[in-house]
Amino acid sequence: MKKVTISPLLALFLSVLISLFPITVYAEEEIYEQVLISYSDFEGSNFQGWVAFGNKSSVSITSETSHNGKQCIKSDSRLEVWSGPVLNITNLVTKGTEVSFQAYVKSAVGYDIGIDMSIKSVDTNGIESYSNVDSHIVGDDWILFEGSYCVAENMNELMVYFQTTEGFDSFYVDDIKISGKPKEFIVNSDENDDKYEFDFETGLERWLPRGDVSVLVTKEYSYSGDYSLYVSGRECFWNAPMVHLDKIQTGVSYNYSAYVMYNGAEYEQNHVFSLKLQYNMNGAEVYSDINSKTLHKGTWSKLEGDFIVPKGAEDIILYVQTADVLNGEANENDLMPFYVDNVVIFDSTVINRQRLVNAVIAFVVVLVSIALLGFIIYLIIKKSNQTKKILLSASMDAMTKTFNRNTYEERMKILESSPEKCMKLYITICDVNFLKYINDNYGHEAGDKAIIRCAEILLKTVGKKGKVYRTGGDEFICITKYDLTDDIKTEFSIKTSHYKGYPFSVAVGTAHYDRTIDFDVPDVKAILTRSDKEMYKHKQEIKKFTKEFVRQVK
Repeated sequence: MKKVTISPLLALFLSVLISLFPITVYAEEEIYEQVLISYSDFEGSNFQGWVAFGNKSSVSITSETSHNGKQCIKSDSRLEVWSGPVLNITNLVTKGTEVSFQAYVKSAVGYDIGIDMSIKSVDTNGIESYSNVDSHIVGDDWILFEGSYCVAENMNELMVYFQTTEGFDSFYVDDIKISGKPKEFIVNSDENDDKYEFDFETGLERWLPRGDVSVLVTKEYSYSGDYSLYVSGRECFWNAPMVHLDKIQTGVSYNYSAYVMYNGAEYEQNHVFSLKLQYNMNGAEVYSDINSKTLHKGTWSKLEGDFIVPKGAEDIILYVQTADVLNGEANENDLMPFYVDNVVIFDSTVINRQRLVNAVIAFVVVLVSIALLGFIIYLIIKKSNQTKKILLSASMDAMTKTFNRNTYEERMKILESSPEKCMKLYITICDVNFLKYINDNYGHEAGDKAIIRCAEILLKTVGKKGKVYRTGGDEFICITKYDLTDDIKTEFSIKTSHYKGYPFSVAVGTAHYDRTIDFDVPDVKAILTRSDKEMYKHKQEIKKFTKEFVRQVK
Protein backbone atom coordinates (compact mmCIF):
# COMPACT_ATOMS: atom_id res chain seq x y z
CA MET A 1 0.00 0.00 0.00
CA LYS A 2 1.24 3.46 -0.86
CA LYS A 3 1.99 5.81 1.99
CA VAL A 4 0.13 9.11 1.54
CA THR A 5 1.87 12.22 2.81
CA ILE A 6 0.58 15.78 3.19
CA SER A 7 2.85 18.71 2.76
CA PRO A 8 3.17 21.16 5.68
CA LEU A 9 1.79 23.93 3.47
CA LEU A 10 -1.36 21.88 2.65
CA ALA A 11 -1.86 20.97 6.32
CA LEU A 12 -1.64 24.65 7.30
CA PHE A 13 -4.18 25.54 4.59
CA LEU A 14 -6.64 22.87 5.84
CA SER A 15 -6.37 23.97 9.46
CA VAL A 16 -7.11 27.58 8.52
CA LEU A 17 -10.07 26.45 6.41
CA ILE A 18 -11.58 24.41 9.30
CA SER A 19 -11.15 27.32 11.73
CA LEU A 20 -12.97 29.65 9.34
CA PHE A 21 -15.76 27.19 8.53
CA PRO A 22 -16.22 24.93 11.58
CA ILE A 23 -18.25 21.78 11.19
CA THR A 24 -20.94 21.42 13.84
CA VAL A 25 -22.25 17.97 14.77
CA TYR A 26 -25.61 17.94 16.49
CA ALA A 27 -26.38 15.07 18.81
CA GLU A 28 -29.81 13.52 18.51
CA GLU A 29 -31.04 14.56 21.92
CA GLU A 30 -33.83 16.70 23.26
CA ILE A 31 -32.88 20.35 23.74
CA TYR A 32 -34.68 22.14 26.52
CA GLU A 33 -34.16 25.13 28.77
CA GLN A 34 -34.16 24.71 32.52
CA VAL A 35 -36.69 26.88 34.31
CA LEU A 36 -37.44 27.46 37.98
CA ILE A 37 -39.98 24.81 39.00
CA SER A 38 -39.90 25.29 42.78
CA TYR A 39 -38.80 28.10 45.08
CA SER A 40 -39.14 27.87 48.86
CA ASP A 41 -38.40 31.02 50.88
CA PHE A 42 -40.70 30.17 53.84
CA GLU A 43 -42.01 33.72 54.18
CA GLY A 44 -45.35 33.54 55.95
CA SER A 45 -46.64 30.32 57.55
CA ASN A 46 -46.49 28.05 54.49
CA PHE A 47 -44.15 25.04 54.67
CA GLN A 48 -44.44 24.81 50.85
CA GLY A 49 -44.49 21.01 50.96
CA TRP A 50 -41.41 20.50 53.16
CA VAL A 51 -41.80 18.03 56.04
CA ALA A 52 -39.64 16.05 58.45
CA PHE A 53 -38.23 12.93 56.75
CA GLY A 54 -39.74 9.85 58.39
CA ASN A 55 -41.06 11.89 61.35
CA LYS A 56 -37.74 11.27 63.11
CA SER A 57 -37.20 15.01 63.53
CA SER A 58 -39.11 18.29 63.64
CA VAL A 59 -39.40 20.95 60.91
CA SER A 60 -40.58 24.42 61.87
CA ILE A 61 -40.71 27.89 60.34
CA THR A 62 -38.61 30.31 62.37
CA SER A 63 -37.63 33.98 62.37
CA GLU A 64 -34.45 33.33 64.42
CA THR A 65 -32.44 33.91 61.25
CA SER A 66 -32.85 33.91 57.46
CA HIS A 67 -30.71 34.08 54.36
CA ASN A 68 -33.01 36.48 52.56
CA GLY A 69 -36.21 37.86 54.01
CA LYS A 70 -37.40 37.28 57.56
CA GLN A 71 -37.88 33.51 57.90
CA CYS A 72 -36.43 30.10 57.10
CA ILE A 73 -37.05 26.51 58.22
CA LYS A 74 -35.29 24.85 61.14
CA SER A 75 -34.62 21.12 61.52
CA ASP A 76 -34.27 20.00 65.16
CA SER A 77 -35.34 17.29 67.65
CA ARG A 78 -33.60 14.87 65.29
CA LEU A 79 -33.39 11.16 66.11
CA GLU A 80 -31.62 9.99 62.93
CA VAL A 81 -28.84 11.54 60.84
CA TRP A 82 -30.94 11.13 57.69
CA SER A 83 -34.06 12.80 59.12
CA GLY A 84 -34.16 16.42 58.00
CA PRO A 85 -36.36 18.58 55.75
CA VAL A 86 -37.62 16.62 52.70
CA LEU A 87 -39.68 17.60 49.64
CA ASN A 88 -41.38 15.17 47.26
CA ILE A 89 -40.71 16.49 43.73
CA THR A 90 -42.12 13.54 41.77
CA ASN A 91 -44.85 15.64 40.18
CA LEU A 92 -42.54 18.57 39.39
CA VAL A 93 -39.84 16.99 37.24
CA THR A 94 -39.70 15.23 33.88
CA LYS A 95 -38.20 11.78 33.55
CA GLY A 96 -34.95 11.53 31.61
CA THR A 97 -33.97 15.17 32.28
CA GLU A 98 -31.51 16.96 34.55
CA VAL A 99 -32.65 18.82 37.66
CA SER A 100 -30.56 21.57 39.31
CA PHE A 101 -30.68 22.41 43.01
CA GLN A 102 -29.60 25.47 45.00
CA ALA A 103 -30.09 26.08 48.73
CA TYR A 104 -28.53 27.92 51.66
CA VAL A 105 -27.77 26.09 54.91
CA LYS A 106 -26.54 27.30 58.29
CA SER A 107 -25.70 25.62 61.60
CA ALA A 108 -28.14 26.17 64.47
CA VAL A 109 -25.87 24.87 67.28
CA GLY A 110 -23.04 27.41 67.36
CA TYR A 111 -20.36 25.11 65.91
CA ASP A 112 -19.48 23.55 62.56
CA ILE A 113 -21.45 20.51 61.34
CA GLY A 114 -21.44 18.44 58.14
CA ILE A 115 -24.53 18.67 55.93
CA ASP A 116 -25.49 16.67 52.81
CA MET A 117 -28.07 17.67 50.20
CA SER A 118 -29.28 14.29 48.93
CA ILE A 119 -31.77 12.57 46.63
CA LYS A 120 -33.94 9.52 47.30
CA SER A 121 -35.34 7.83 44.18
CA VAL A 122 -37.69 4.85 43.89
CA ASP A 123 -38.03 3.13 40.50
CA THR A 124 -41.05 1.37 39.02
CA ASN A 125 -39.90 -1.92 40.56
CA GLY A 126 -39.88 -0.40 44.04
CA ILE A 127 -36.06 -0.32 44.31
CA GLU A 128 -34.72 2.61 46.34
CA SER A 129 -31.49 4.48 45.52
CA TYR A 130 -29.76 7.40 47.22
CA SER A 131 -27.50 10.08 45.66
CA ASN A 132 -25.51 12.96 47.13
CA VAL A 133 -25.98 16.30 45.34
CA ASP A 134 -23.64 18.46 47.44
CA SER A 135 -21.89 18.44 50.85
CA HIS A 136 -20.38 21.19 53.02
CA ILE A 137 -19.23 21.95 56.53
CA VAL A 138 -21.52 24.74 57.75
CA GLY A 139 -21.15 27.12 60.67
CA ASP A 140 -22.57 30.48 61.65
CA ASP A 141 -22.60 31.78 58.05
CA TRP A 142 -25.00 30.77 55.30
CA ILE A 143 -23.33 28.32 52.88
CA LEU A 144 -24.54 27.80 49.30
CA PHE A 145 -25.33 24.19 48.31
CA GLU A 146 -25.76 23.53 44.61
CA GLY A 147 -25.63 20.62 42.22
CA SER A 148 -27.64 18.61 39.72
CA TYR A 149 -29.24 15.19 39.33
CA CYS A 150 -30.34 13.19 36.26
CA VAL A 151 -33.86 11.79 36.66
CA ALA A 152 -34.11 8.16 35.52
CA GLU A 153 -36.65 7.11 32.90
CA ASN A 154 -38.05 4.47 35.27
CA MET A 155 -38.42 6.86 38.20
CA ASN A 156 -41.63 6.40 40.20
CA GLU A 157 -40.90 8.67 43.18
CA LEU A 158 -38.26 11.36 43.77
CA MET A 159 -37.42 13.34 46.94
CA VAL A 160 -34.75 15.88 47.85
CA TYR A 161 -33.71 16.15 51.51
CA PHE A 162 -31.04 17.53 53.87
CA GLN A 163 -29.21 15.46 56.49
CA THR A 164 -26.21 15.65 58.79
CA THR A 165 -23.16 13.55 58.02
CA GLU A 166 -23.04 12.48 61.67
CA GLY A 167 -24.86 13.39 64.86
CA PHE A 168 -28.32 14.84 65.34
CA ASP A 169 -27.46 18.56 65.36
CA SER A 170 -30.01 21.23 64.40
CA PHE A 171 -29.63 23.42 61.30
CA TYR A 172 -31.41 26.03 59.16
CA VAL A 173 -32.31 25.91 55.45
CA ASP A 174 -33.55 28.79 53.27
CA ASP A 175 -34.06 29.97 49.67
CA ILE A 176 -34.28 26.52 48.08
CA LYS A 177 -34.45 26.70 44.28
CA ILE A 178 -35.13 23.73 42.01
CA SER A 179 -34.78 24.14 38.24
CA GLY A 180 -35.34 21.79 35.34
CA LYS A 181 -37.81 20.83 32.66
CA PRO A 182 -41.31 21.08 34.18
CA LYS A 183 -43.47 18.00 34.07
CA GLU A 184 -46.05 18.20 31.31
CA PHE A 185 -49.58 17.54 32.52
CA ILE A 186 -52.02 16.26 29.92
CA VAL A 187 -55.58 17.40 30.38
CA ASN A 188 -58.02 14.66 29.42
CA SER A 189 -61.64 13.74 29.86
CA ASP A 190 -60.93 11.91 33.09
CA GLU A 191 -59.56 14.96 34.92
CA ASN A 192 -62.68 15.08 37.12
CA ASP A 193 -62.63 11.35 37.74
CA ASP A 194 -61.14 10.89 41.20
CA LYS A 195 -61.85 7.19 41.50
CA TYR A 196 -59.03 4.68 41.97
CA GLU A 197 -59.21 0.96 41.20
CA PHE A 198 -56.23 -1.36 41.66
CA ASP A 199 -56.55 -5.06 40.75
CA PHE A 200 -52.84 -5.62 39.90
CA GLU A 201 -53.71 -7.38 36.65
CA THR A 202 -51.27 -5.08 34.79
CA GLY A 203 -48.45 -4.97 37.36
CA LEU A 204 -47.68 -2.96 40.48
CA GLU A 205 -49.90 -0.12 39.22
CA ARG A 206 -47.81 2.57 41.01
CA TRP A 207 -47.70 0.75 44.36
CA LEU A 208 -44.40 1.04 46.24
CA PRO A 209 -42.70 -0.48 49.30
CA ARG A 210 -43.08 1.49 52.52
CA GLY A 211 -39.73 0.96 54.23
CA ASP A 212 -37.68 -2.23 54.12
CA VAL A 213 -40.16 -4.59 52.46
CA SER A 214 -40.62 -6.50 49.21
CA VAL A 215 -43.70 -5.70 47.10
CA LEU A 216 -44.42 -7.70 43.96
CA VAL A 217 -47.29 -9.02 41.85
CA THR A 218 -48.09 -12.74 42.15
CA LYS A 219 -50.44 -15.33 40.66
CA GLU A 220 -50.27 -17.50 43.78
CA TYR A 221 -53.49 -16.06 45.24
CA SER A 222 -56.05 -13.47 44.15
CA TYR A 223 -59.44 -12.25 45.31
CA SER A 224 -60.57 -11.77 41.71
CA GLY A 225 -58.78 -12.01 38.37
CA ASP A 226 -55.38 -13.70 38.16
CA TYR A 227 -53.07 -11.50 40.24
CA SER A 228 -52.70 -9.87 43.64
CA LEU A 229 -50.01 -7.88 45.49
CA TYR A 230 -47.65 -9.96 47.66
CA VAL A 231 -45.92 -8.24 50.60
CA SER A 232 -42.98 -10.00 52.29
CA GLY A 233 -39.63 -9.48 53.99
CA ARG A 234 -41.05 -7.02 56.53
CA GLU A 235 -38.63 -5.78 59.19
CA CYS A 236 -41.10 -3.54 61.10
CA PHE A 237 -44.85 -3.66 61.63
CA TRP A 238 -45.27 -0.47 59.55
CA ASN A 239 -43.43 -1.93 56.52
CA ALA A 240 -46.24 -2.12 53.98
CA PRO A 241 -47.34 -1.59 50.37
CA MET A 242 -48.29 2.02 49.66
CA VAL A 243 -49.60 4.19 46.83
CA HIS A 244 -49.63 7.98 46.35
CA LEU A 245 -53.14 9.40 45.83
CA ASP A 246 -52.65 12.53 43.74
CA LYS A 247 -56.33 12.95 42.77
CA ILE A 248 -57.82 12.93 46.28
CA GLN A 249 -59.62 16.18 47.12
CA THR A 250 -59.13 17.42 50.65
CA GLY A 251 -62.26 18.16 52.68
CA VAL A 252 -64.25 15.53 50.74
CA SER A 253 -65.43 12.17 52.08
CA TYR A 254 -63.97 9.16 50.26
CA ASN A 255 -64.63 5.47 50.67
CA TYR A 256 -61.50 3.31 50.87
CA SER A 257 -61.56 -0.47 50.61
CA ALA A 258 -59.08 -3.32 50.09
CA TYR A 259 -59.20 -7.11 50.30
CA VAL A 260 -56.44 -8.65 52.44
CA MET A 261 -55.45 -12.27 53.12
CA TYR A 262 -52.64 -14.09 54.94
CA ASN A 263 -51.80 -17.76 55.47
CA GLY A 264 -48.99 -20.01 56.64
CA ALA A 265 -48.91 -22.74 59.29
CA GLU A 266 -46.50 -20.76 61.50
CA TYR A 267 -48.89 -17.81 61.93
CA GLU A 268 -51.80 -17.44 64.35
CA GLN A 269 -55.38 -18.04 63.22
CA ASN A 270 -56.53 -14.45 63.73
CA HIS A 271 -54.64 -11.17 63.42
CA VAL A 272 -55.51 -7.47 63.20
CA PHE A 273 -54.77 -5.58 59.98
CA SER A 274 -55.21 -1.86 59.29
CA LEU A 275 -56.04 0.28 56.27
CA LYS A 276 -54.31 3.63 56.85
CA LEU A 277 -53.53 7.04 55.37
CA GLN A 278 -50.38 9.15 55.65
CA TYR A 279 -50.22 12.81 54.62
CA ASN A 280 -48.18 15.95 55.26
CA MET A 281 -49.76 18.69 57.37
CA ASN A 282 -48.01 21.86 58.54
CA GLY A 283 -44.53 20.39 58.16
CA ALA A 284 -45.27 17.04 59.85
CA GLU A 285 -46.36 13.57 58.71
CA VAL A 286 -49.82 12.58 59.98
CA TYR A 287 -51.07 8.97 60.22
CA SER A 288 -54.80 8.16 60.24
CA ASP A 289 -56.54 4.81 60.66
CA ILE A 290 -59.35 4.23 58.14
CA ASN A 291 -60.32 0.77 59.35
CA SER A 292 -58.80 -1.96 61.54
CA LYS A 293 -60.20 -5.46 61.57
CA THR A 294 -59.40 -8.96 62.81
CA LEU A 295 -58.71 -11.20 59.82
CA HIS A 296 -58.96 -14.98 59.75
CA LYS A 297 -56.07 -16.91 58.23
CA GLY A 298 -56.60 -18.23 54.70
CA THR A 299 -59.69 -16.06 54.04
CA TRP A 300 -59.94 -12.87 51.99
CA SER A 301 -61.41 -10.09 54.15
CA LYS A 302 -62.47 -6.57 53.24
CA LEU A 303 -61.06 -3.54 55.06
CA GLU A 304 -63.34 -0.58 54.37
CA GLY A 305 -64.15 2.86 55.74
CA ASP A 306 -64.93 6.50 54.93
CA PHE A 307 -62.42 9.26 55.66
CA ILE A 308 -62.09 13.00 55.00
CA VAL A 309 -58.54 14.23 54.47
CA PRO A 310 -58.35 17.72 56.06
CA LYS A 311 -57.85 20.77 53.89
CA GLY A 312 -54.21 21.79 53.52
CA ALA A 313 -52.95 18.19 53.55
CA GLU A 314 -50.35 17.22 50.91
CA ASP A 315 -48.67 14.07 49.58
CA ILE A 316 -51.48 11.66 50.54
CA ILE A 317 -50.50 7.97 50.77
CA LEU A 318 -52.67 4.88 51.33
CA TYR A 319 -51.13 1.74 52.83
CA VAL A 320 -52.05 -1.63 54.40
CA GLN A 321 -50.20 -3.04 57.43
CA THR A 322 -50.58 -5.29 60.46
CA ALA A 323 -51.69 -3.59 63.69
CA ASP A 324 -49.37 -1.07 65.36
CA VAL A 325 -46.98 -2.46 67.97
CA LEU A 326 -46.72 0.35 70.52
CA ASN A 327 -45.11 -1.49 73.42
CA GLY A 328 -42.58 -4.28 73.20
CA GLU A 329 -40.93 -5.90 70.18
CA ALA A 330 -42.80 -7.11 67.12
CA ASN A 331 -43.12 -10.90 66.83
CA GLU A 332 -43.37 -13.06 63.73
CA ASN A 333 -47.13 -12.50 63.53
CA ASP A 334 -46.63 -8.73 63.42
CA LEU A 335 -44.17 -9.16 60.52
CA MET A 336 -46.02 -11.84 58.54
CA PRO A 337 -46.28 -11.64 54.73
CA PHE A 338 -49.72 -11.01 53.25
CA TYR A 339 -51.66 -10.40 50.04
CA VAL A 340 -53.66 -7.35 48.90
CA ASP A 341 -56.17 -7.18 46.04
CA ASN A 342 -59.06 -5.11 44.63
CA VAL A 343 -58.29 -1.74 46.21
CA VAL A 344 -61.03 0.79 45.41
CA ILE A 345 -61.25 4.48 46.37
CA PHE A 346 -64.11 6.77 45.36
CA ASP A 347 -65.96 9.93 46.38
CA SER A 348 -68.56 8.67 48.88
CA THR A 349 -70.55 11.91 49.12
CA VAL A 350 -72.84 10.77 46.30
CA ILE A 351 -73.52 7.47 48.05
CA ASN A 352 -74.07 9.23 51.37
CA ARG A 353 -76.59 11.55 49.76
CA GLN A 354 -78.32 8.56 48.19
CA ARG A 355 -78.36 6.81 51.57
CA LEU A 356 -80.01 9.88 53.08
CA VAL A 357 -82.59 9.99 50.30
CA ASN A 358 -83.27 6.29 50.75
CA ALA A 359 -83.64 6.77 54.51
CA VAL A 360 -86.17 9.57 53.98
CA ILE A 361 -88.12 7.47 51.50
CA ALA A 362 -88.12 4.52 53.88
CA PHE A 363 -89.41 6.74 56.70
CA VAL A 364 -92.22 8.06 54.49
CA VAL A 365 -93.17 4.54 53.46
CA VAL A 366 -93.38 3.51 57.11
CA LEU A 367 -95.66 6.43 57.93
CA VAL A 368 -97.87 5.65 54.94
CA SER A 369 -97.99 1.98 55.92
CA ILE A 370 -99.20 2.90 59.41
CA ALA A 371 -101.77 5.38 58.11
CA LEU A 372 -103.31 3.24 55.39
CA LEU A 373 -105.01 -0.10 55.49
CA GLY A 374 -103.26 -3.06 53.97
CA PHE A 375 -105.94 -3.49 51.36
CA ILE A 376 -105.54 0.07 50.08
CA ILE A 377 -101.73 -0.35 49.97
CA TYR A 378 -102.17 -3.57 48.01
CA LEU A 379 -104.39 -1.82 45.44
CA ILE A 380 -101.93 1.07 45.09
CA ILE A 381 -98.97 -1.27 44.58
CA LYS A 382 -100.90 -3.40 42.12
CA LYS A 383 -102.00 -0.39 40.13
CA SER A 384 -98.46 1.04 40.20
CA ASN A 385 -96.99 -2.20 38.87
CA GLN A 386 -99.54 -2.36 36.09
CA THR A 387 -98.74 1.22 35.10
CA LYS A 388 -95.00 0.49 35.07
CA LYS A 389 -95.53 -2.55 32.88
CA ILE A 390 -97.61 -0.49 30.43
CA LEU A 391 -95.04 2.29 30.34
CA LEU A 392 -92.19 -0.17 30.01
CA SER A 393 -93.96 -1.99 27.17
CA ALA A 394 -94.49 1.30 25.34
CA SER A 395 -90.82 2.24 25.69
CA MET A 396 -89.35 -1.11 24.59
CA ASP A 397 -88.50 -2.52 21.16
CA ALA A 398 -90.52 -5.72 20.85
CA MET A 399 -88.01 -7.64 18.72
CA THR A 400 -84.78 -6.89 20.59
CA LYS A 401 -86.03 -6.09 24.16
CA THR A 402 -83.98 -2.87 24.07
CA PHE A 403 -85.41 0.63 24.45
CA ASN A 404 -87.03 1.92 21.26
CA ARG A 405 -86.32 5.04 19.20
CA ASN A 406 -89.06 7.13 20.88
CA THR A 407 -87.46 6.54 24.27
CA TYR A 408 -84.06 7.40 22.80
CA GLU A 409 -85.33 10.69 21.36
CA GLU A 410 -86.84 11.63 24.73
CA ARG A 411 -83.45 10.96 26.34
CA MET A 412 -81.74 13.17 23.73
CA LYS A 413 -84.16 16.03 24.48
CA ILE A 414 -83.24 15.82 28.15
CA LEU A 415 -79.49 15.85 27.36
CA GLU A 416 -79.91 18.77 24.97
CA SER A 417 -81.82 20.82 27.55
CA SER A 418 -79.46 19.83 30.40
CA PRO A 419 -76.02 19.52 28.71
CA GLU A 420 -74.19 19.19 32.06
CA LYS A 421 -75.63 15.67 32.28
CA CYS A 422 -73.41 14.67 29.34
CA MET A 423 -70.17 15.29 31.25
CA LYS A 424 -69.96 11.80 32.74
CA LEU A 425 -71.65 9.82 29.97
CA TYR A 426 -70.22 7.69 27.17
CA ILE A 427 -72.19 7.31 23.93
CA THR A 428 -71.47 4.18 21.87
CA ILE A 429 -72.92 3.59 18.39
CA CYS A 430 -73.07 -0.03 17.15
CA ASP A 431 -73.98 -1.06 13.62
CA VAL A 432 -74.41 -4.64 12.35
CA ASN A 433 -72.14 -5.32 9.36
CA PHE A 434 -73.06 -7.23 6.19
CA LEU A 435 -76.83 -7.05 6.89
CA LYS A 436 -77.71 -6.62 3.20
CA TYR A 437 -75.41 -9.53 2.37
CA ILE A 438 -77.09 -11.67 5.04
CA ASN A 439 -80.60 -10.77 3.87
CA ASP A 440 -79.74 -11.41 0.21
CA ASN A 441 -77.86 -14.68 0.73
CA TYR A 442 -79.35 -16.19 3.92
CA GLY A 443 -82.79 -14.65 4.09
CA HIS A 444 -84.40 -11.92 6.18
CA GLU A 445 -84.94 -14.31 9.07
CA ALA A 446 -81.17 -14.66 9.37
CA GLY A 447 -80.88 -10.86 9.20
CA ASP A 448 -83.34 -10.53 12.09
CA LYS A 449 -81.35 -13.09 14.06
CA ALA A 450 -78.16 -11.05 13.54
CA ILE A 451 -79.94 -7.92 14.86
CA ILE A 452 -81.32 -9.79 17.90
CA ARG A 453 -77.93 -11.34 18.52
CA CYS A 454 -76.32 -7.89 18.53
CA ALA A 455 -78.94 -6.62 21.01
CA GLU A 456 -78.45 -9.58 23.37
CA ILE A 457 -74.68 -9.03 23.48
CA LEU A 458 -75.10 -5.31 24.19
CA LEU A 459 -77.69 -5.88 26.94
CA LYS A 460 -75.43 -8.45 28.61
CA THR A 461 -72.30 -6.27 28.40
CA VAL A 462 -73.89 -2.97 29.41
CA GLY A 463 -76.07 -4.47 32.15
CA LYS A 464 -76.86 -1.91 34.84
CA LYS A 465 -74.07 0.42 33.73
CA GLY A 466 -76.28 2.16 31.19
CA LYS A 467 -79.09 1.74 28.64
CA VAL A 468 -79.28 0.27 25.14
CA TYR A 469 -81.52 1.79 22.45
CA ARG A 470 -82.44 0.48 19.02
CA THR A 471 -82.50 3.60 16.86
CA GLY A 472 -82.76 1.99 13.42
CA GLY A 473 -83.04 -1.35 11.68
CA ASP A 474 -79.58 -2.59 12.67
CA GLU A 475 -78.26 0.41 14.60
CA PHE A 476 -78.02 0.57 18.38
CA ILE A 477 -76.87 3.35 20.72
CA CYS A 478 -75.60 2.69 24.24
CA ILE A 479 -75.53 5.51 26.81
CA THR A 480 -73.38 4.40 29.75
CA LYS A 481 -71.65 5.77 32.84
CA TYR A 482 -68.35 4.09 31.96
CA ASP A 483 -66.28 3.48 28.84
CA LEU A 484 -67.31 -0.05 27.82
CA THR A 485 -65.85 0.08 24.31
CA ASP A 486 -63.20 -2.58 24.91
CA ASP A 487 -65.70 -4.86 26.71
CA ILE A 488 -68.22 -4.53 23.88
CA LYS A 489 -65.63 -5.13 21.14
CA THR A 490 -64.26 -8.15 23.02
CA GLU A 491 -67.73 -9.71 23.35
CA PHE A 492 -68.49 -9.13 19.66
CA SER A 493 -65.09 -10.57 18.70
CA ILE A 494 -65.84 -13.73 20.70
CA LYS A 495 -69.34 -14.10 19.25
CA THR A 496 -68.09 -13.45 15.70
CA SER A 497 -65.96 -16.58 15.96
CA HIS A 498 -69.08 -18.64 16.80
CA TYR A 499 -70.63 -19.25 13.38
CA LYS A 500 -74.45 -19.37 13.47
CA GLY A 501 -75.10 -19.97 9.78
CA TYR A 502 -74.34 -16.42 8.62
CA PRO A 503 -71.42 -13.97 8.85
CA PHE A 504 -71.73 -11.86 12.03
CA SER A 505 -69.82 -8.67 12.79
CA VAL A 506 -70.58 -5.35 14.47
CA ALA A 507 -68.82 -1.97 14.10
CA VAL A 508 -68.43 0.01 17.33
CA GLY A 509 -67.60 3.67 17.99
CA THR A 510 -67.54 5.60 21.29
CA ALA A 511 -67.18 9.26 22.25
CA HIS A 512 -67.66 11.28 25.41
CA TYR A 513 -67.36 14.79 26.79
CA ASP A 514 -63.90 16.23 26.11
CA ARG A 515 -63.18 19.61 27.70
CA THR A 516 -60.53 20.40 25.08
CA ILE A 517 -63.14 20.01 22.31
CA ASP A 518 -66.50 20.73 23.94
CA PHE A 519 -65.17 23.34 26.39
CA ASP A 520 -67.42 24.02 29.41
CA VAL A 521 -70.77 23.22 27.76
CA PRO A 522 -71.11 19.73 26.22
CA ASP A 523 -73.01 19.30 22.97
CA VAL A 524 -74.65 15.88 22.79
CA LYS A 525 -75.00 16.14 19.01
CA ALA A 526 -71.27 16.80 18.64
CA ILE A 527 -70.54 13.80 20.85
CA LEU A 528 -72.85 11.66 18.72
CA THR A 529 -71.08 12.84 15.57
CA ARG A 530 -67.70 11.77 17.02
CA SER A 531 -69.16 8.40 18.02
CA ASP A 532 -70.46 7.88 14.50
CA LYS A 533 -67.02 8.71 13.03
CA GLU A 534 -65.35 6.22 15.38
CA MET A 535 -67.89 3.58 14.39
CA TYR A 536 -67.23 4.27 10.71
CA LYS A 537 -63.46 3.90 11.27
CA HIS A 538 -64.04 0.55 12.94
CA LYS A 539 -66.29 -0.53 10.07
CA GLN A 540 -63.56 0.33 7.55
CA GLU A 541 -61.03 -1.69 9.58
CA ILE A 542 -63.38 -4.69 9.56
CA LYS A 543 -63.82 -4.38 5.79
CA LYS A 544 -60.07 -4.80 5.26
CA PHE A 545 -60.32 -8.35 6.59
CA THR A 546 -63.70 -9.24 5.03
CA LYS A 547 -63.17 -8.34 1.39
CA GLU A 548 -65.56 -11.04 0.22
CA PHE A 549 -68.46 -8.99 1.64
CA VAL A 550 -67.25 -5.49 0.71
CA ARG A 551 -69.31 -5.02 -2.47
CA GLN A 552 -72.51 -5.98 -0.73
CA VAL A 553 -71.91 -4.43 2.67
CA LYS A 554 -74.32 -1.56 3.37
